[in-house]
Amino acid sequence: MIKNILLTSWNTFLVKLNKPSSLHIDLFIDNEIKAIRQCRNDGDEVEYFIEEESEILGHEVIVRVYELGDYKINVTNAVDFNEFDTKYAYKGKDLGATYNHSFTSFKLWAPLAESVFLVINNNEFLMKRLPQGIFDLSLDGDFDGVPYEFKVFINGKYVTAIDPYGKSSLANGTKSVVINPEKTKMDMFDDELPVFNSYLDAIIYEANIRDMTIDDNTDIVNKGKFLGLCEKGRKTSGGNPAGFDYLQAFGFTHLQLMPVLDFETVDELNPKSSYNWGYDPMQFFTLEGSYSTNPNDGYARIKEFKRLVRDFHKSGIRINLDVVFNHVYNVKTNALNKITPNYFFRRDENNDFLNHSYCGNEFASERVMARKLLCDVITYLMEEFRVDGFRFDLMGLLDINTMLEIERIARAIKPDVMLYGEGWNMGSETMDGSEFATMENASLLKGYAFFNDRYRNIVRGQGGKAYLDKDGYLLGNKEYQDGFKFAYSGSSFDVTFPALFENVNQSINYVECHDNATLYDAIRCSTNISDIARVVKKINKTLLLSFGIPFIHAGQEIAQSKFKHHNTYNEGDKYNKFSYELLDKRMDMYKSMITYIALRKDIQIFRCENMDVIDKNVEFLDSNDIFHIRIKDIKDNNPVYHIFVNTSDRGKRFELDKEVDFYLPFGFRKQFEKHPSKVVEIAPLQTSIFIEK
Repeated sequence: MIKNILLTSWNTFLVKLNKPSSLHIDLFIDNEIKAIRQCRNDGDEVEYFIEEESEILGHEVIVRVYELGDYKINVTNAVDFNEFDTKYAYKGKDLGATYNHSFTSFKLWAPLAESVFLVINNNEFLMKRLPQGIFDLSLDGDFDGVPYEFKVFINGKYVTAIDPYGKSSLANGTKSVVINPEKTKMDMFDDELPVFNSYLDAIIYEANIRDMTIDDNTDIVNKGKFLGLCEKGRKTSGGNPAGFDYLQAFGFTHLQLMPVLDFETVDELNPKSSYNWGYDPMQFFTLEGSYSTNPNDGYARIKEFKRLVRDFHKSGIRINLDVVFNHVYNVKTNALNKITPNYFFRRDENNDFLNHSYCGNEFASERVMARKLLCDVITYLMEEFRVDGFRFDLMGLLDINTMLEIERIARAIKPDVMLYGEGWNMGSETMDGSEFATMENASLLKGYAFFNDRYRNIVRGQGGKAYLDKDGYLLGNKEYQDGFKFAYSGSSFDVTFPALFENVNQSINYVECHDNATLYDAIRCSTNISDIARVVKKINKTLLLSFGIPFIHAGQEIAQSKFKHHNTYNEGDKYNKFSYELLDKRMDMYKSMITYIALRKDIQIFRCENMDVIDKNVEFLDSNDIFHIRIKDIKDNNPVYHIFVNTSDRGKRFELDKEVDFYLPFGFRKQFEKHPSKVVEIAPLQTSIFIEK
């Protein structure tokens, strides 16, 4: 007869009936009867007002229906009451398990719960409820490395859940693990990294732990693991550097790792049976176990990832992490939603989870404790692992205030931290568009850079499922010739289109990333291109000689293909692995990229944040199929560079005002070759650079 009993405000509850009925009802709180009166009766819905002020949450509450029995009130609606965050916001920094040799304290935020038990060593211990909905327990003894979970009594039933603040877990997140931080201490060498003054100093290389180490054509031992990516002296079948040595010689400044925090759809005990990039998050503080050598050892994943970060720091390379804060893989089974239903995820007017992430749910970053969770994750990753930056997946679904708070916290730990993300407008209706961290709001987020899809679309072409709805300028589309000025200048000047950013330091310039088509496949789908590798080299050179922050995806430098597959997030190693076999065939492309990275670092104006100086010293001299850019540098004796971008399959001659030297990459070195004339020859499908004598 009774369908549900819901808390509708701090002092009212609603009894939903299958059919109209007259019932005799009393309310008991902690076995004490409370005065109630009927305030609404719509036949199959009867609402009651609690006459005396009584705290509902955290207490034993029973609705006794004398004709039917005892019922529990569903208190989930409380998360939407106006004062919920005011009453239950917790500012402490001690959530989760805090280890001490003689005792461990456990704290869980569960304001809707009636009671919580800590389950550890096959025993259950009742936790004490404190203000702000905190459940607390300290256990005497040494619990180093011991698995645990919580048993939460909520809405009349028990649910078990791992610790949302757990720093490690058993394989596949079955239980959280108590961690002794003394055992994971390590010198991370981040204080010896090269000086990083500006985002414009950065050259970002995106890679996946598994993809960079799994290929059989290397002698990497720990394939698919954190340790595999920091093995020294490894070689390809052709004798070329692999893994760590390959990356270390590249010259980029920041290695962006695709998700390394725990994700759900790879069996950590049998990782070869499945594949995923990791954009299906399960735990926010715990590292992915399939990347460790022993996923059932709570310490292995922590120590091995720390070693990776340490070794790259020692080689002068910073580590940026790709963090997925906009959704979880399975909202119904996720610990956050089991412990505090509906609080951490946005819902529509029908109480259904919103899905502007297109992954089944979206994280409610604007809520106080949701914001705290994300800020605490950033704090932990920076303090424990000393990482250097973050790429925020679908950042446009996160609110601006949260991102500003993250920036404040991150810069207090590392002033030179790098923060950037996908600023797409995903259309969530929970807040006004001005409140989301989208590219349209870049002026409100001056400390963040954004993936510039305008650069990709103009230079390469639009990246839909058909790979190219329209070819880009460097694939021969002359319609984009004026638009190329906009892209080349970091979309930060009113050139052809209104400026997208106020400064070039907010533009992440890219033509390929992990999702959508590779650059090679995009070009292959064009009807006009025959020499694909040549065009890839041209585009890569242009990318490195553009204003903004260059971003390179692993394999882009050697024109790697995904065999025309598009979104290969779960399609296995065949489509995703870095091909060291292909590298052996195309070492010249790798060497070329190295030399152009070095050249970019030599040209100081590419690292200039003064927009007036850039405007004054950069001149576009386009001419038909050849795009000519004249740049006066701002270092030493102000050298003048001429960059020519030839989008046609025909060569062309130009006569300049002064004699120039031609830039000729040679092996792993760079040099300008003497050129005794003012006349220059621009090869077909080529980007060339000259310097005035």
